[in-house]
Amino acid sequence: MLTNTTTIYWAFADVSSDNNYKDFQIRAEEPINVYKNYFKDKKIEDYEYVRCPSFRKVLHNTFGLKALFEYSFKFHKNNEVTSPDFDQSFYNNILTIRNSENKLVSLSSPYIMIAEDKSLEMEYVPSMLENNNFNKNAILIPGAMDIGQYVRTLDMAFHCRTENMEIKEGDIYAYCKFKTDKKIVFKRFYWTDEIAKEVSRPVNGIKTYRNKTYKSLLWYYEKQKKLGVKKRLLKLIKENLI
Repeated sequence: MLTNTTTIYWAFADVSSDNNYKDFQIRAEEPINVYKNYFKDKKIEDYEYVRCPSFRKVLHNTFGLKALFEYSFKFHKNNEVTSPDFDQSFYNNILTIRNSENKLVSLSSPYIMIAEDKSLEMEYVPSMLENNNFNKNAILIPGAMDIGQYVRTLDMAFHCRTENMEIKEGDIYAYCKFKTDKKIVFKRFYWTDEIAKEVSRPVNGIKTYRNKTYKSLLWYYEKQKKLGVKKRLLKLIKENLI
């Protein structure tokens, strides 16, 4: 039976093993419709391009992800990175310095999207319409994957534009664009230790001790398909829907 909707299961994936690291998924919000959010406080008649089909196509089924915390940190000349916010445990679990020379970092914000459909391409791109602290201070690293075939959390990786980085709670830092004409229905699930193991095992099994040879996305899809990762995971997800 044909349907005009497609289901995407989502959660905020608390992945830390640090006992001092709190469960943050209670702070997470459902991805927000970018088109509706951008024009919610604007007079439509003042924005002629709103009727442009090419503009609407770009934003079709595009949703924003919000930052859960206000956080800042600073790069020093000796490559040291410090933050005046919260404590060392928070810093250790939230911030990963990938390359201090070019100010490439990851700030832990592990949303996860899993499509019910066998195949659904998702683009993860900068939040180009948002005038916020994150976009003033950072350049998000974009990506794309088939969330019907591949299961993994999203990485909030970015280059800092200056030595001083700041993000405000509620900043929309990234857009997720789903390449389908169907209406998106989000269903949230509770992130559990059992689900975390199902997600992390195949990803870590591939990434750990790997060589530097380039692998296509299809290679990753096939590896997870052979293990039946998505099938087992959907069973657990449906048992933990919120």
